[in-house]
Amino acid sequence: MAGLPRYRSRGDEVSKFKGLLDAVKGGEPEPEQPSPELETQKPEARQSQQLQPKTVTEPQTEPKRGRPKGKRSDSNYEQVTAYIRKDTHTAVKIELLKESQNGQKQEFSELIQELLDEWLKLRS
Repeated sequence: MAGLPRYRSRGDEVSKFKGLLDAVKGGEPEPEQPSPELETQKPEARQSQQLQPKTVTEPQTEPKRGRPKGKRSDSNYEQVTAYIRKDTHTAVKIELLKESQNGQKQEFSELIQELLDEWLKLRS
């Protein structure tokens, strides 16, 4: 198969996952080659290091990248549409922006939730 690249030629190349694949398939994994570090050590140190059991450490999970999950993916929230006057919407956004400059950040939807909760309390 001279025309195929080396990785597709199915030659005698050894994958670093060969032992893992053999273990999954039920085969016997190929013996590992000694690392170059072991070959430079004295035979006694090399033997004691090879006899020690290898500890398996769980891979540490990295913090997830990207945006945190928002209300859209939270099943406790439902998106609704309401028609309000433009001047009211603009005035509310301006007031919320003023509050956020003073360190009090509140979203428009949180304000609506508070107002609806208060309305429900008055009704019961």
